[in-house]
Amino acid sequence: MSAPHLAFVLAAGQSKRMRSKVPKIFHRIAGKPLLRWSLDAATAAGARAIVVLSPDVAEKARDILPDGTAVAIQPAMRGTGDAVRVAIEATEARDGEVFVIYGDTPTLSPATLERLRSLRAERGAAIALLTATVGTQNSYGRMVRDEAGDVRRIVEVRLATAEERQLPESNLGAYAIDLAWLRTAIGRLAPNATGEIFFTDIVDAAIADRKRVAAFCTPDPGEGMGVNTRVELAAAEAILRRRIREKLMLDGVTFSDPESTAVDESVRIGADTLIERGCVLEGATAIGPDCRVGPYSILRDTTVGARCVIEASVLESATLEDDVRIGPYSHLRPGAYLEQGVGMGNYGEVKAARLHKGTKMHHFSYVGDADVGERVNIGAGSITMNYDGVTKHRTTIGNDAFIGSDTLLRAPVTIGEGAVTGAGAVVTKDVAPGMLAVGVPARSIKKAEKRAKQ
Repeated sequence: MSAPHLAFVLAAGQSKRMRSKVPKIFHRIAGKPLLRWSLDAATAAGARAIVVLSPDVAEKARDILPDGTAVAIQPAMRGTGDAVRVAIEATEARDGEVFVIYGDTPTLSPATLERLRSLRAERGAAIALLTATVGTQNSYGRMVRDEAGDVRRIVEVRLATAEERQLPESNLGAYAIDLAWLRTAIGRLAPNATGEIFFTDIVDAAIADRKRVAAFCTPDPGEGMGVNTRVELAAAEAILRRRIREKLMLDGVTFSDPESTAVDESVRIGADTLIERGCVLEGATAIGPDCRVGPYSILRDTTVGARCVIEASVLESATLEDDVRIGPYSHLRPGAYLEQGVGMGNYGEVKAARLHKGTKMHHFSYVGDADVGERVNIGAGSITMNYDGVTKHRTTIGNDAFIGSDTLLRAPVTIGEGAVTGAGAVVTKDVAPGMLAVGVPARSIKKAEKRAKQ
């Protein structure tokens, strides 16, 4: 049986610099909590994660962790070295490999973790750590390498000489480590003057044991970027959203103005779809091929079929089949379902209703808690009055019905197949199939003239 791949995700910091009553790991970035980015990167790299948390956030954090995620509690904030000790005590694994990463490094990628793993094997090292050339105006530890290119030591900036501060390569704080050796070494890390144990001292322990320490200098300076303030949160989000858009573009999606568009990692978009400027695509949104979305549309947890057009509209937890056209300035609320070929004009709103194939709902109308048949025409200004102050009631409209402009349908009410309501009708009773209803309150006066099917 092969040794396990583990990941210790250190997320027990106090996050005071965020200036927020919300702990840092819960702040959302590119569609998911900050902590999930590091955790998901480790999982994608094939590691089983143990998340180290402080007691005050542990219970709430379980709500954002995948089911079955192991959690270790660091009872007192005694530094990152102590956090690793807590994680080691939470696993029965004796050997294998472990990633040690931080819960506030959302830009760390699975590919980089895999590179650390392979580098450690290539060099026969006890540790492989991540570095980057990120300038000299930062608080990261400076890297000192030996003649073979391995790490000789890490110099903390506060202890560095003026010459050492100018070293261009810095430690980003992601590690792949031999777990069996780490178990023997972690207890040797000593607290500093503040009483904290810094995990970066593990490099000195390895060198003291004559162990090799390798380093991968990533060409992407954004890798491993730590988030301690809202300024850094915004900077990391810009990196993540750029990566998301670039992946989609390589898969065949066009963005007319990429920098103006925000797309969550969870969003899926089909090839040859155009996303115009200013769009926001969030959550479990899936857009089919050959669509046009935007400009300035918001889609949240919405499914869109093929060849749809959405103009400057807001769609929330809605479903569109193929060849649907929406907007501009329409609003689909949760439970809206538009079947193939439905057209919805400007300033329309649909909530908890299904519009069947070929129905046209023109401007300034509201349809809520309703089932609308095929090829129905809903005239401008029509409203389903679904709420009586206590209960939501349903409206049913049959196939090929014609709802005249400014019709008010007081639910519960049924409009039969092929029925017609006159402009301004207030319908409080069912209208039989094929009948024309007019007036306030509306009454059926005769058979409606048959309309050509759309």
